[in-house]
Amino acid sequence: MLRAVRPFVLVASLSALVSPPGARAAGITEVADAAEEDNPIDIAADVSFDILRHTGVITRENTQPAPEDPDGAPRTANVKELAYERLRYRLKPRLEVGVFRDLSLFTEWPVILWDAQTTQFTDGTTSANSTLTRDLAPNASPTVDDWPQVEGAGNNRPEIQEGTGVDTAFGFPKNGYNNWRVGADGTWAGYRRGLDNPTFGLRWSPTSNHRDETKPTITLQADYTAPFFDFMDPTTDALEDPASPGPVANGLHRFHFSVAMSKRVLLLDPYFLVEYTIPFTGGRDQHLLGMFPRQNGAFIAGLEIVPYEDRQRQQKVAFEVQAMARYFSEGRDYSEVSDLFREQTYTDQFLRTGGEIGFVYSALRIVSIDLRGVLNYDTEHFLTIEDFGRDLDDANDKVDLRDPAERNVYFNPALDTVGRRLRIEQSLLMGFQARVSLTF
Repeated sequence: MLRAVRPFVLVASLSALVSPPGARAAGITEVADAAEEDNPIDIAADVSFDILRHTGVITRENTQPAPEDPDGAPRTANVKELAYERLRYRLKPRLEVGVFRDLSLFTEWPVILWDAQTTQFTDGTTSANSTLTRDLAPNASPTVDDWPQVEGAGNNRPEIQEGTGVDTAFGFPKNGYNNWRVGADGTWAGYRRGLDNPTFGLRWSPTSNHRDETKPTITLQADYTAPFFDFMDPTTDALEDPASPGPVANGLHRFHFSVAMSKRVLLLDPYFLVEYTIPFTGGRDQHLLGMFPRQNGAFIAGLEIVPYEDRQRQQKVAFEVQAMARYFSEGRDYSEVSDLFREQTYTDQFLRTGGEIGFVYSALRIVSIDLRGVLNYDTEHFLTIEDFGRDLDDANDKVDLRDPAERNVYFNPALDTVGRRLRIEQSLLMGFQARVSLTF
């Protein structure tokens, strides 16, 4: 004969299933603690190692007849030029120290162990039909009507007046407009390595699912990245010798803000995060001349699945799936072709989407191992869209290209003119990350 279950026992059992006592928040919302009766301070030290492989196809606008009508009117087409690949190995130590209940300070300091970029002609492209080979120095640089073709061209900036390129058409930065690193056969390889800029930040959870099972864990984060090291300069860096790679920092100040929330339900711990990054330039010698950095913001949603957890032994096994969408604004900074064409470029806005799959194992709440794979895709976008210039309040309503006050000194007629602009297509980013954490 079955015995009736007492109502209060049933309620207690369901409560334990919905939010197990002592369950930790999803990793994305965890914060180092302090000022607890049995735990005066938490110190979390971890180190992560990640590999990133970025591939894409660099195309260029070209005015040509339609393939099906060779004698017809020309039209602008995107022709495939280069297969692009970047391979980066990074080590990132991180230290987080609890300063009060659910409040912590942290710092992280990335080290780029190796960062290599390579290009080669895509299938079907050769030196005979490549528009880049056609326009590459010492061939004459393509220009536009009324664009000055003398050194400096009346610009009032010394770094633009003093040309050092191999062509007679000079602009920013002291290079011929077509003084590119790309070889006549499309091949090129460049290497970077070194210390990246450190980040310092604050994390705070105003509510915690660990302390109150009826509430979610909400975590706020604000951090700042300081430009400590020599910045990348694609205009002058020597990159071809792997024994002497160039620097990796970007010379920018960066403010980053995020809010994340998670709530444990049974074996599931869903979470989401919203973040935004605002970079800006500092002093004259801290960044490349003319830099106008891109802002970016992201929405991340994920689910942590916990098939095994032993609260007494403080052990946990979890699997994680995550989806992400990140928006990049337009701006003039480092792009996929900056090193190749010896200049920062003004790129169009684009969206990066993708996801992650991860595995987490925690033992005694002291040691945690995190393994994950990443796959992202960038929407097709232009890499060179610099404007001609800006019309001032004068007698006409157009940009006077012979007027240094109206002409945009960063405009490169060989790359930014409509009909010669560069795009990136089929842009995929694949990665793997391994992280080991110790909490004391």
